[in-house]
Amino acid sequence: MSKTVLAVLVPFCVVAGAAIGLAWWDRGALPGFDPTPHPVQIEEITRDHRGVRLTGTAHYEVRLRQKMEGGDVFTLFPLMKAGDTMSREIKVLVRTQRTPEDMVTYEDMVVDGLARPPGRLVSPDVQDKLEEGGYHFAEGFVLVEAFEIKG
Repeated sequence: MSKTVLAVLVPFCVVAGAAIGLAWWDRGALPGFDPTPHPVQIEEITRDHRGVRLTGTAHYEVRLRQKMEGGDVFTLFPLMKAGDTMSREIKVLVRTQRTPEDMVTYEDMVVDGLARPPGRLVSPDVQDKLEEGGYHFAEGFVLVEAFEIKG
C-alpha cells in the first residue's frame, strides 16, 4: 500500500471509530440501534441510565406538543409511579411521537426508552407550561425518549 493511501485511510478510520464510539457511549448502543431496556423504578432513575423500561401513570392534564424543524411532532408528558394521579413533582418526562386520545387524562403504561438529561429538548417554555399546570420539576429530572409504549 502506498504511503498516501495510508496517510488518508488511518486518520479517517480513527475519526470514524471515535465518532461511532462516542455515539455508542451516549446512547448505550451502536448508532441506528436502540439500547436494551432494563427495568427501573421511577424513583430510582438517574441521568446515568440509558435503556430503561418504566411502569407508571402518564399525566396528560397539560397537553404539550413539540414540532421540530423536520416536521416531526412529539408529545411530552410527566410519568409518575403506577396509580399515582395526585403527585405533581416531575421526576420523569416522556417524549414520544405517540399522541394520546383527547378524552384521556391519565393512562397506566410501560415505556421503553432512552433516558437522558433534558438538554435543549425541554425548553423553558415547556417547563413554564407544566409549572402553570401545577407541576414542578424534581432536582435532576430525566427525559425519556420513548422507543415503544405499551398501554
